[in-house]
Amino acid sequence: MKSGPLDVHAAQPCIAKTMREKAAMVMLQEIRIPRRSKFRVQREFRRKYAGYECNIAAGSNIDLVADTDGDQVPSDGTKDRKAHVTVVTFLHKRVFRPKAFVVKWHKPREKKALEHMAHGHFLWLDAMTHEGEHMRIFNIHQATAGRPDLQRRVNTHIQAEMQKSEGRRRIMGGDLNATTSRTGYSISTKFHFEQVDNQSQEFIQRTGGSLIQSKAKRSNG
Repeated sequence: MKSGPLDVHAAQPCIAKTMREKAAMVMLQEIRIPRRSKFRVQREFRRKYAGYECNIAAGSNIDLVADTDGDQVPSDGTKDRKAHVTVVTFLHKRVFRPKAFVVKWHKPREKKALEHMAHGHFLWLDAMTHEGEHMRIFNIHQATAGRPDLQRRVNTHIQAEMQKSEGRRRIMGGDLNATTSRTGYSISTKFHFEQVDNQSQEFIQRTGGSLIQSKAKRSNG
């Protein structure tokens, strides 16, 4: 599968396969949608997967042609060459009560320091289970390993927000662009990868979390 943002229409088979597992929550990253279509796509997801509530965080406009080296046009037939890259969270209605609250995780003056991470790369939901348990659910597509400085700013900001809700259960999922095991990376990139991996481990320790990751090892292939 091509790396980088995937068009929402091209992603449908993978999404459908994932949704058939009927997990309590599903988190997607780097789903590309046409400009100004966030609420329409959100409604379509809610209709197609009626057992789930769906929320989307959409990023700033990107140039679709530049992003795809000119080899694609929008799949919905429009002539608009702009798009959004998003993160998407589904919550199963059998587990969670309706209408999870979307939390604004940063103030307007903080957007400059958070750079692109302030737009469509992080979605924070406050939800409640049918048993009455409050949960904070974070879906993140973290900055690349080449930006350890930005990753650290994001981690520090999220940690500070978490400290305001001590005692409440929290779950973070997504693409952290960090791991505990890597293979196949060149020596020239080793420093950055070690830096973000260490920062990620520090974040988990500081927030009192535990890591559950894919069995697949990360590589440069």
